[in-house]
Amino acid sequence: MKLYHCPNTRSFRPLWLLEELGATYDLETLDLFGGAGRTEEYLAVNPNGTVPTLEDDGTIIYEAGAICLYLTDKHPNSCLAPALNTPQRAHYYQWMFYVPGTMEIPLVNIFLHTKLLPEAKRRPAVVEDSKERFKNIAKILDDNLADKPYMLGDNFSTADIMVGSSLQWFPELMEGFDNLQNYSELILARPTYQKAHDL
Repeated sequence: MKLYHCPNTRSFRPLWLLEELGATYDLETLDLFGGAGRTEEYLAVNPNGTVPTLEDDGTIIYEAGAICLYLTDKHPNSCLAPALNTPQRAHYYQWMFYVPGTMEIPLVNIFLHTKLLPEAKRRPAVVEDSKERFKNIAKILDDNLADKPYMLGDNFSTADIMVGSSLQWFPELMEGFDNLQNYSELILARPTYQKAHDL
C-alpha cells in the first residue's frame, strides 16, 4: 500500500489508522500547498489534486473517510469497527459521516477566513458565526462522551480517528466542554497518534 500525504491535512486520518493497524505501507509526502497536487504525474493518480490518496494493489481510493472505512474493513481483526448489523455499527457510520457532513463545515470556514484566504478576502463575521455553530456540535459530542471514554463506548474505533483528528484543528474550541477535552487528551496520548504526527 502507498499513501499520499501532506502534513496538517485530512490525510493524517488514514496515516494514523495505518499506524493503528500496524500495516506495512509506503508514505509519499507531498508539498500540496507548494503545488505538488497540480503536477501532471499526481493528477493522473488523483484528478482532484488533493490528499489523501491510497494505492492498494492497483486500486486507487481518495477521500479520507472512504479510505478509513476501506482500511478498517480490510482488517476486521483490528476490532476498530463494531460488528455488522448491530446498533453500534449504525452509530459507527453515523460518526464517520458526521465529521465531513456536519463537524468540518464550520471548522473549514474558520480555517479559510483566518489562515488560508488572502487577508482582503477574510470575513471576521464568518469566523464568529462558525464558532457559534461549532458550539452546538461540541455540545453534541460532549454529551455523547458523558458516560464513555470513546465515541462508541469503551473501545477505541476508527470513528475516534475521524472525530479526534478534527478536534485538533482548533483545540481552543473545546474550552468549556470537559468531556470533549478529556477525550482529546486520551486521543493525543495514543502512541499511534504520536507516531503518525511525527511522520
